[in-house]
Parts: sequence; C-alpha cells; structure tokens
Amino acid sequence: MSSIRRCVLIFLTLLSFSGAVFGQQDPKQAARDYMQVAEEMIQGSQALDDARGLMVLAADLDTTFLKANFDAGYIHLLTINKELGVKYFLRVYRQDPDYRFDLEYQIGRSYQYGLDFDNALLFFNRYKQKLTARASYQGNDKISLEEVNKSIEECHNGKEFVASPRNFSIVNIGREVNSDFEDYAPVLNEKEDEIIFTTRRRDGNLNQNVANDNKPYEDIFISRKEGGTWTYDSNLGETINTPYHDSNLALSADGKTLYILKDEGDRNSNIYYCSLLGNGQWGPAMPLPPVINSSFEEKSVTISKDGNTLYFSSNRIGGQGGIDLYRATKNEKGEWASVKNLGPKINTPFDEEGPFIGFD
Repeated sequence: MSSIRRCVLIFLTLLSFSGAVFGQQDPKQAARDYMQVAEEMIQGSQALDDARGLMVLAADLDTTFLKANFDAGYIHLLTINKELGVKYFLRVYRQDPDYRFDLEYQIGRSYQYGLDFDNALLFFNRYKQKLTARASYQGNDKISLEEVNKSIEECHNGKEFVASPRNFSIVNIGREVNSDFEDYAPVLNEKEDEIIFTTRRRDGNLNQNVANDNKPYEDIFISRKEGGTWTYDSNLGETINTPYHDSNLALSADGKTLYILKDEGDRNSNIYYCSLLGNGQWGPAMPLPPVINSSFEEKSVTISKDGNTLYFSSNRIGGQGGIDLYRATKNEKGEWASVKNLGPKINTPFDEEGPFIGFD
C-alpha cells in the first residue's frame, strides 16, 4: 500500500472515530470502540506503533477491560518502551490472575526490560510453579520451561552487570547522520572515517511506499567524516537499494566490500556483497555462493580483517536449534568453500545472532 493511501486511511479512521468517542457517554463502550479500531488497524499488517496508542487509550478508559489491558501490555513488548507494559499486565493480574496462562511470564518480561530483575525473577518463578502444577496444559499461551529458564538466567546475569557498572560516555553523532526516523546497524571502515547504516527515513528513500508496519522500507545510507565532522548522509543508490527491505551487515576493513541483507518480498533473506568500483560508485549487489546462502534464512555477518573468514547466522537444518552462528572460510582459489557450525559451546537451542570481529 502506498504511504499516502495508508496515512490518509488511518487519519480518516481516527478523525471519524474521535468524533464518535468525544460524544460517547459511556467510557466502557468507548474503550471497546478504540480496541475495535486498533484491531482493524493491525489486521493483515504490522502497524503496531499506530495501534498501540489506541490500545492504551482503551485500557486507561476502562481499567476493568482485561483484554484491552493485556493487549496494551503485550503490544509494548513488541514495540518501544517495553518496560511500560507492566502497568497494564498488573491490572489484569490483580483482577484475574488466571486470565492467561502466560500472564506471570509476560509480567516478568516487562520487569526485566525495565532492569527490575528482582521483580522479574519473582514472576518468572511464579510462572515456573504454574508450569509444574499444570504440567498437562498445552494451550497456545504456554511458554516452555526452557524459555523461562533462559529468562531467569538473563536476569541473574543482568544483576551481576548492574552490580558492577562501567562508566561510558554516549554521544549522539548529530543530525548529519541521524534523523527523526529509525537509524541503526552502523558499520565503519578500519579508518573510522566512513559509516554505512540502515535507515527507515522518508527523505532520500528510493521507495515512496510503506511496509506492513506503516513505516518506510529500509534503505542503506552512507556518511563520511571530513575534518573531524560527519557529512550529511546520502542514499547509496539503486545498485544496492531496491523497492524492498535492504539492510547493511558488514563492511570490509578497507571499505571496499559491503555485505548487505536482501529481503525480496516472499523469499527468505540472503546475504549479498557489493564492491566499490574505481569511479567511487558501488557495483551491483551479488549473492554469496550457495555454500553460504541456502533456502533458509541467512542474516547477520561479520568479516575478518584479511577478508578470508566470514561469520554469519542461519536457521538452516543441522544446527543446534533456532538461529545458529556459522563460520565460512576461503580456499586457496579465494572462493568461499567451507562452512562449519560453531558448535554447542557457542550455539544453543535458542537464537544466536549478531557476530562481530573487530579489525584490531
């Protein structure tokens, strides 16, 4: 759907609906109307940010509307400010602890995102007790024991990190690079005078349509440092960016090879590479060979300084479970020839992603 059409549709829906709500005498009915619009908004799409505000309004209009409050909590876990979901989950829990089988687990997740590890552990352990007491339960809202044990381990690790803080200075690199939209996944060359990143901004995006979440598609941008200052960024162009999602993954130490992720509609995502040409322009994106790309999902990548070893993630068959990390090496001909799973010391039944090798 085009961005103009979708934005107009949402605007008209909210405009017509707001008039009805403002004249509504019964806040409980208004809450249900808000929820109906929110559910219609995300039906067949991923426009969660747009729907979240309506779900929050519904939950606050009627604190006894358990579905609205649970959904308001859960949609926070799927978007930003995840820790704010605990307010809505607790409303449900205090009125009906058995509203959903996984309620204690979701409360624990919200506390965990807010770094309140003690309360997170309290609710995770309550959920474990429920799993033991109702071992035969097989509903869709059941979270496995392995998953909750993983969350408990994360909380214990988090408590150790918080108990031994490190001092870091975090500085925003400025409007030359950052925008009002989502900017992420930066990669630098070895000299650290060139940054390539993924953005979902409107300005400079090659696709004027929006994705299912009502945001611009991902495009890859570049900025260079001149005289100690980052220049205003620019789109890398049509040889790299497509009408679909395009995201950078890694940059070689010399800045001449860029690895990117391509999500071409209904196909699984695969890893591509682009070479910097003599005229300073990037050449067309070429897929890595089938020994790396498969019929499954290939995602994050990091490359060694000499360019002969590449680590990547994949959910292909034969791993430890979920998404695993793999290592690929080149043969004497300079071709990618050997791929090996990193094994159980690194990979788990859960998802491992985001490998990184520093150039130093």
